[in-house]
Amino acid sequence: MSKIWDALQKVERNREYEPGTPTELPYRVQLTPKQMAAVRGLLATDSLVKAAELSGVKESTLRKWLEQPSFVGAYYAAGRAQLAQSLQRLRSMTGDAVDVLRTALEDEDPMVRIRAAAAILNGAALPQSDAGVPEEDESRSEELTR
Repeated sequence: MSKIWDALQKVERNREYEPGTPTELPYRVQLTPKQMAAVRGLLATDSLVKAAELSGVKESTLRKWLEQPSFVGAYYAAGRAQLAQSLQRLRSMTGDAVDVLRTALEDEDPMVRIRAAAAILNGAALPQSDAGVPEEDESRSEELTR
């Protein structure tokens, strides 16, 4: 979660961002504490009503903020930072997961061995790419405001 808060703090401090960084914004933004709470609420749930409740603001206020490019930009920056952190955590666990599968290949139970083999083969068939962070998706904010 620290990357999320770092992104929000950068936005709040009204800084310019270097191109290519997960927190890149094309404009300067300064969020109020309530808006920061709303961003945290939006990231914590898939419901606009729940996000408003979590952040302590009215749903109508949150809908108005979601129409402001600066607020939406801060929301996307925090979401990209959260996704990047989650992907990094997953990547850091892959070695351990492979070790578990390797051990499972030697299990006494043939079903465990078959499942481990299938998981390894499925994993080996995954496309090799640098999983990047998605670009801003305006459908997300449209989906929330419906």
